[in-house]
Amino acid sequence: MVIRMVPAFILYAVLASVTHAADPSAPQYPGKPLRVIVPFAAGTAWDVRVRQLADTVSKSVGQPVVVENRPGAGGTLGAQVVAKSPADGYTILAGGIAELAVAPAVYATLSYDPRHDFAPITQVVFGSMILVVAPSLEVKSIEELVTLAKRQPGQLTAASYGNGTLSHLLITELGRTTGTNIVHVPYKSAPEALTDVVAGRVSMMFDFYTTSGQFIQTGKLRPLLVATARRHRALPDTPTASEVGLPTLTHQPWGGFLAPAGTPKPIIERLNREFVKAALAPSFKQSVEAAGADVVGSTPDEFAALIRKEQDDFVRLAKESGVKLE
Repeated sequence: MVIRMVPAFILYAVLASVTHAADPSAPQYPGKPLRVIVPFAAGTAWDVRVRQLADTVSKSVGQPVVVENRPGAGGTLGAQVVAKSPADGYTILAGGIAELAVAPAVYATLSYDPRHDFAPITQVVFGSMILVVAPSLEVKSIEELVTLAKRQPGQLTAASYGNGTLSHLLITELGRTTGTNIVHVPYKSAPEALTDVVAGRVSMMFDFYTTSGQFIQTGKLRPLLVATARRHRALPDTPTASEVGLPTLTHQPWGGFLAPAGTPKPIIERLNREFVKAALAPSFKQSVEAAGADVVGSTPDEFAALIRKEQDDFVRLAKESGVKLE
């Protein structure tokens, strides 16, 4: 029997190919469709944006990017799905302030750990919350609203898109800081809540400008303040919360993408490049800005830092406002 020695360079090539094939972060990723979980109902402003980005990323990576809606419990049901999924880069959370910062502050227990169960990919948008009232409510400023609420305690109502959501927390904080008794009316979704405010069945709500803006511009809703650090470019005459002496109401909603914790770094970096490129594309950027929001293309570390800061801020706000859910 003749034993032939295998040249070293051939052996190295074979070993490298085996290692490459077994490495889930190797260039062949993605090798199958990606699934993006939106933790809110189809047709919401965030869902629309996610679908736009998913379509662009799908064309770029050469694989379908399937958007799946998992609404419920203030976004926590969808977040749970991703937190418990394999860390292989094929299940992604289109997450935001609701399930990553507000929910941890207001829910006594969660089925996932927002600080440790996710690997941030990138933030893509910053939005704005506006306090709007029905035109039938004869107030034209926050000062007039507070005066009316004190004159009619328990008579004014405020819609939210669910217990434990940002809109709920903000309206509770408004009542606390102004010493007014405004009745909270939770809805199952933002569109349902907004419809009843426009119709005058509910007095007011904190809503995203991306959905309420069209009603503000046509006079079907009246804005009283914006919960942002600066005045909104589409509402130059509407004061910020800080300008009217209510700085604790300054909280901007945001959204981005996250993978399950433990997802290999090369995959996170690839997803970051793809989603940032899609977000900064002129067509997407223009459509988001036209709706009154801002595009962000952050690094994973920058997004992680934002999430940690927001979690700390909302823990303090929930404690001060007394909002706690089982």
